[in-house]
Amino acid sequence: WEDPYGPPVIKEHEGIRVVRDDYLVGSKVRGGDCLISSLPEHIDTLVYVQPRTGLAGVSILDVAKRHDKKVKLFMPSSKQISLHQACCVERGAETSFHRIAAMPNLNKIAKDWAENNNAFFIPLGLRHELVTAAAVKVAYDIAQKHGEPQEVWSAISTGVLSRALQIAWPNADFNGVAVARNIHEGERGRAKLWSHPKAFNQNVDA
Repeated sequence: WEDPYGPPVIKEHEGIRVVRDDYLVGSKVRGGDCLISSLPEHIDTLVYVQPRTGLAGVSILDVAKRHDKKVKLFMPSSKQISLHQACCVERGAETSFHRIAAMPNLNKIAKDWAENNNAFFIPLGLRHELVTAAAVKVAYDIAQKHGEPQEVWSAISTGVLSRALQIAWPNADFNGVAVARNIHEGERGRAKLWSHPKAFNQNVDA
């Protein structure tokens, strides 16, 4: 697999190197491409549960367009659609809104629909070995060019990115800033966790 999005842009601020994958639709397009490009041609629809916040759904839509796949997003419903959900709708996702008590319920609904409609269900956070493998490759290439970092900070939710970076950079100390959900057993890898006081959809202080 070759990354169609090219090497990440790295900027240095006061001696700290920052990987600027925010220049992309979302960082998950890289791993998403590795996964989606491997699917059989007869699978034409991708299924994902898109929370109210987060760019996974938008990233999947970007990759799906590249590979001529359709996207069906299952979303938790509320009185008003979120900006990230609205962006998915604007970019062409087929949507299915559900009132649910918890996200695992919606994941089961989405997975069952995919199994009954010859579609491919993508787990929350794109938790799949090919997505991890792609992130490891990209991070390893960064280390080859810039050297392995000593200390790494990243946001963490499902932990897919952090655990992949831990594989690629085995000697670094890792810190994960939890911003969206409780981190479950096995998700943080060896990262030290920090709980951010603000909600995922709040802006940081200037």
